[in-house]
Amino acid sequence: MALARPEVVPDLTKATPQNTRNNYNLGPTGALGWMNVEGGMTEKARQILVTAVEKGSPADGKLMAGDVILGVFGKPFTRDARRTFGEAIGQAETEEAGGLLPLIVWRPVNKKEPSSEDASSKGLPKEVVPVADDGAGDEDNNAALEELSKDADPKKAQERIPEVAKGNTLDIEIQLKVMGAYSDTSPYDCPKAKKILEQGLRLIADDITRDNRFPINELALLASGKPEYLELVRKSVHEIAARTPEKEELWRVSNHNGKQTWSFGYYNTLMAEYYLATGDKVALGPLESYTACLSRGQGMFGTWGHGLFGAGPEGNLHAPVPPYGPVNAAGLPCFVSLVLAEKCGIEEPELRPAIERANKFFGYYAGKGAIPYGEHRPGAVHDDNGKTSMTAMAFALQGKNYETRFFSKMVTASYESREWGHGGNGFSYVWGPIAANCGGPKAIAAFMKELRWYYDLARRWDGAFVYTDTGGGVSSSYRGVFNSTASYMLGYAVGLKKIYLTGRDANPGNWLTEADVAEAIAAERWLGEGAHSNRTTAQLLTGLASWSPLDRVRSAAELARRQEDVLSQLLEMVNSNNTDARLGAVHALGQLGERAVPALYTLAGLLNDDDRWIRVQAAEALRSIGEHARPVLPQMLKAAAIKDENDLMEFGVGALAYALFYPGGAYGPQGILAGSIKETPKELLYPAIRLIANNPDSHARGCLRSTYGLLTIEDVKALAPEFLNSVKDMAPANTMFSKGARIAGIQAMGRLHIAEGLPLGMMMLNLKDWGRGVIISATLDALKQYGGAARSILPELKKMEEEIRGMKPQHSKMLALLEAIENDQNPPRLISLKEYLDKEAKN
Repeated sequence: MALARPEVVPDLTKATPQNTRNNYNLGPTGALGWMNVEGGMTEKARQILVTAVEKGSPADGKLMAGDVILGVFGKPFTRDARRTFGEAIGQAETEEAGGLLPLIVWRPVNKKEPSSEDASSKGLPKEVVPVADDGAGDEDNNAALEELSKDADPKKAQERIPEVAKGNTLDIEIQLKVMGAYSDTSPYDCPKAKKILEQGLRLIADDITRDNRFPINELALLASGKPEYLELVRKSVHEIAARTPEKEELWRVSNHNGKQTWSFGYYNTLMAEYYLATGDKVALGPLESYTACLSRGQGMFGTWGHGLFGAGPEGNLHAPVPPYGPVNAAGLPCFVSLVLAEKCGIEEPELRPAIERANKFFGYYAGKGAIPYGEHRPGAVHDDNGKTSMTAMAFALQGKNYETRFFSKMVTASYESREWGHGGNGFSYVWGPIAANCGGPKAIAAFMKELRWYYDLARRWDGAFVYTDTGGGVSSSYRGVFNSTASYMLGYAVGLKKIYLTGRDANPGNWLTEADVAEAIAAERWLGEGAHSNRTTAQLLTGLASWSPLDRVRSAAELARRQEDVLSQLLEMVNSNNTDARLGAVHALGQLGERAVPALYTLAGLLNDDDRWIRVQAAEALRSIGEHARPVLPQMLKAAAIKDENDLMEFGVGALAYALFYPGGAYGPQGILAGSIKETPKELLYPAIRLIANNPDSHARGCLRSTYGLLTIEDVKALAPEFLNSVKDMAPANTMFSKGARIAGIQAMGRLHIAEGLPLGMMMLNLKDWGRGVIISATLDALKQYGGAARSILPELKKMEEEIRGMKPQHSKMLALLEAIENDQNPPRLISLKEYLDKEAKN
């Protein structure tokens, strides 16, 4: 969540922030610096507070804690200080600059000149986790470097910094190693990138076990192709093989929905890459074990959860991923590893079907947006902590042209977004560069060019790299999971093409054209604050037709903020043959709200469009228009009652579930019928409810929470089979959210005193699902409405009372329920839906 923006950026020469624990690595200087962070960004920072200097580093004896860096190359910071400092490092490391980094530094008067004796002796850990930002800037890197090099005379710094607090303003030069300049093709054919790679590999080889819960260290060394490093990898692989059980034993001990998925995918990838690189059959044992477990433990839609799981309630493999539900950040490396395992010739009956299920699920998102957290609709971003990157790799390894080109283009466009993502950004830097490389050398060169400043800031003076967390937090450091230096080295190793992750046997037919790369880079330029507000209306309309879902969404939002009449242009785009333009225009119509009322019937007609994603976006647009869309309510209800047999997740009906019934909350405004269904014709209402109650997506079913609270007993009787099944059976997709409709159904049955609510209530109380405390509390409240009519389940309730004594709020509710049942002398009469259905069947 974005942090609140303070009204005034603090002047670090006048006041030191109370909390400076979260710092940025200042590249190979050996210093740490604190900067102003607003909304997770340093965009407004114009000063850098030095918080630590590592002994023996280039900054030792030059900088000291408490110094404030005001500028570089003789000029004060006039834009994001962090980005400018990173660019200055790149400039200083060139042969022309001779490694000299000139700084303008303010030092408090009570500080003496630093020396090796009084420089900080604390040292900087190799896994420093400073703060980070989006770093959005609108200047081209080359132009910025050119600007830095102008007037670089460091003299008379005090005259350039007016109105400073008491202290001295100094010109300080830090001597860095000369690394050279990045080539235009970097990391291909780039001496500087080669030096960085060699330094990083040496550090990894010094301790291959360091921060290596997922074996990225071995993959980075394997990607070097160097014999001395291959021997280290061989030793590690042999050790892993010796401790990995054969496949049936590994399956037996790991199919209980734990956390195995996270590591198995990476270990399987290592075994496959090692075997393909060396032919050493020792890797085949663990490769067969991991491949069997990952293939068998996949969910029905082609996703994986935190862990693996065995047969479902029906006794078959590939049941729904049980709550917590699917986690694509964990599952996608498994997908990649299975594709590699197939290249190794692994014979596992479940392997090919598992790859096909994953192809079907993740391939659905091609052309639509970024890979989501779980089994959700695509995100309107270019990447989110590497999930789109992982997907690009999985399809590139299979030679699937359309999917590879789309996802690698999304990754190439994500250079400003790499620091952001659910859970941090650690996976982003493992997978981002190598996934951009799936789009070819020009794609990764353009991607890395935009990130040079960031990579130079993340590199320490000893050649190691640090993870820089987003927005000043340290909760997502990834320390211990995998070595950050190794993560970065995979990207620098693509020019060697020694393993499949870094481009071995890459298919040039998957590569992006120069025009594709240019479009990708241009799409992310519009991320900066107010970027779209500076575009003309004509530019925004062009943005609606962009290949980029992010550009389309941002362009639509800006058009909606303006009062210009663009309805005719939008309708023309909706009727065009350009799919991207149609999607952008539909989204824009929704953003217009009441102003789009003349287009209501056009949008309603799109609910039956041949393009499934157009149907989804049309439903979303009508939802955004809200109450003003009521004139086309009949068309919406009719469309919500039509099942698309080819829509795996039934996203089309799911989008209409939100537009019609969503009660409002974290996922947007409420649906048109969320508050009342009284005036709605039953012949239209009931078929829509029936289909949504059977929707595979828990999110879609959960929209009926509002509806179930409005149903009368006659409504429930008419909807009885589907209503009961929506409580009894967990929705198979996004199972994390499966409790919503189920709890609402139990509450409705308690309110209406329906007999089936008693056994179903006990079923709910005994669920061991994620969010169990919420489930128990809500179910106990619902059962209390039965009063003495619930005496039939008293023995089960008393048994459970003992079980939940450690859950204080729930236990208190249980005691109140038991008392209410036992003391009720006038219990309500129960209504049996089964009896009603049996009677209807006889008639």
